[in-house]
Amino acid sequence: MRRPRRFVVPVLAAALALAGAVAAAPAAPAALRPLPVPEVQYCAAVLGHVPGADGFSPLLGRACSPDSRADALARAGGHDRTAEQPAGDTLLLEEYKDADYKGGILYSFYGDAGGCDGTGYHLVNYIGVALNVSSMIGYNNCNAVHLWSTLSVEKTMDLPASYLGANFNDAVRELQVFHR
Repeated sequence: MRRPRRFVVPVLAAALALAGAVAAAPAAPAALRPLPVPEVQYCAAVLGHVPGADGFSPLLGRACSPDSRADALARAGGHDRTAEQPAGDTLLLEEYKDADYKGGILYSFYGDAGGCDGTGYHLVNYIGVALNVSSMIGYNNCNAVHLWSTLSVEKTMDLPASYLGANFNDAVRELQVFHR
């Protein structure tokens, strides 16, 4: 069916005018636009040394920061201390995304009662970390780790560990970092 020219031309002109008005409309103010998500995220968790009733070290604080590990620790470290505890939190373990300590640090764990002893600190990974960790480094007397896999397998290994093995690569459900 053919439309008469006197009908098509005004409709086409109106559509083009409307499209031009939309294209020329000012963009939303900067405050209303979503901020870009940073590519690098630093995350820290502070653990208590004395295990809770569940056998895990209590989580005293955790936080992430787009700025630095120090900022993430400062945000996570807002907890009360007893007189016996040192003034600062002690770095225990860093979990890396890829083997050979590459791909960035997924999480840094700190102890509120100093470095590792024979008991150490027992923690559960967040699911996003558990399914991504491939290597880890221990600090401050933390030279061993007992791992529990999401595949219901467990093992003990020395730290640092540049590769966690087939059953533990991207599958570290929980761990106990300690000194042996």
